[in-house]
Amino acid sequence: MDAGRGSRMALCLWWPGFELELERVRTPSLADQPLALPTVGNRRRIEMGCALAASFGVEPGMIVSQAIALCPSLVLCEPDPDFHDAVCDRFLEILRMWSPVVERSVDRGRFFVGVDGLERLYGPPERQIAGLRARLEALSPWLASSARIGYAPGKFAAWVAARSAGLAESASSARPAAIACAASTDLAAFLGPQPVEVLPVSPRMVERLKRLGVKRLGQLVRMPEPALVSQFGADGRRALAWARGLRIDHVRPEAPARPIRVALDFPSPIGQVELLHAALDRLIARALEHPRRRGKSVRGLRVSASLEDGGSWSIRAIAREPTSEPERLGAFLRSRIALDRPRRAVETLRLEFFRFGPASTQTGLFDPREGAPRALGSLETRSGELLPPLRHAARLLRLRLGGAALYRVLELEPESRLPERRHALMELA
Repeated sequence: MDAGRGSRMALCLWWPGFELELERVRTPSLADQPLALPTVGNRRRIEMGCALAASFGVEPGMIVSQAIALCPSLVLCEPDPDFHDAVCDRFLEILRMWSPVVERSVDRGRFFVGVDGLERLYGPPERQIAGLRARLEALSPWLASSARIGYAPGKFAAWVAARSAGLAESASSARPAAIACAASTDLAAFLGPQPVEVLPVSPRMVERLKRLGVKRLGQLVRMPEPALVSQFGADGRRALAWARGLRIDHVRPEAPARPIRVALDFPSPIGQVELLHAALDRLIARALEHPRRRGKSVRGLRVSASLEDGGSWSIRAIAREPTSEPERLGAFLRSRIALDRPRRAVETLRLEFFRFGPASTQTGLFDPREGAPRALGSLETRSGELLPPLRHAARLLRLRLGGAALYRVLELEPESRLPERRHALMELA
């Protein structure tokens, strides 16, 4: 297998209600209880519910009080992102020991494994899946038995296969190993009966397709491509390629991340926002001094905390522009904390830099450079010559805008009585 180019054949592991499944593993007494995961904030709503809770009428988006009125025995599982992320990292370790090509989805509880060339090691797909389940059982028998597994060409088809396996299992009374495989030869036939909701397109496009009477991928395939393009643009052409099984998205291996992590333990739990901000500033300064950060800016940040009386809190944010200035990083994180504050007092505060960018700042246009036509520490240039970075920026703006974008003020006759003759504008070039 060429791990750098990815894998065409994909295996998808999916756990519907991943966080709730983890809570059942952590607390076995919840195995037969209706569970729900609420959102954070003052007006809490149901973010996710298990199948048993759904049978009582509990749905995502419902206010917690309404859900409890429908299901008095409903158990609300407080969000614990630290525990969930730790289990995800453990899953990735197990999967990488089984295959060199592993990719996690943006949706929690969904993982893709590249299986090109693994037949020589593990045998046909059924034996490969059985061996992978055996490895997962070493971590948790419950999670191994509740996994939905799909095997097909490309991540999209593998995810659809895992989803169809889960639906087939929910329709049965028993709880067998949910597995679905789709071969390359009949991929279009396999995708035909699937609903249009599985397409990786916007919900608005799915709704419009339903209004047009297109509810299955097989119906979408029968539509002419020009009509789809006229209605949906490039998304219509891509959706048709997905439905026909012509678009195969390879599994791309993820490079193991080497984040920078710092933590601060408090002698007694703190709940004041001002103290939390001061501690965050200290953590930012410590993380920026880490040797692995030098020469790089920061873009991806994660702040987490261990809360008093158990549980955890976490926020994850991607900055629009990478920076290494502590003031900008602190202001960015404080704005996020204002939207999602910890629910209880904080015992341990942690900061993680997990995505980095180049070491570049806007002040580089005027920074001293070797060979720059100006004196060190001064913004004045000799003979009016421009700094190379500024000249390059002006050239890019001219090409982008199609004309002059920057001008300089040129001194002509400062002592003239006519203001128009004192100075002139000259294109910056």
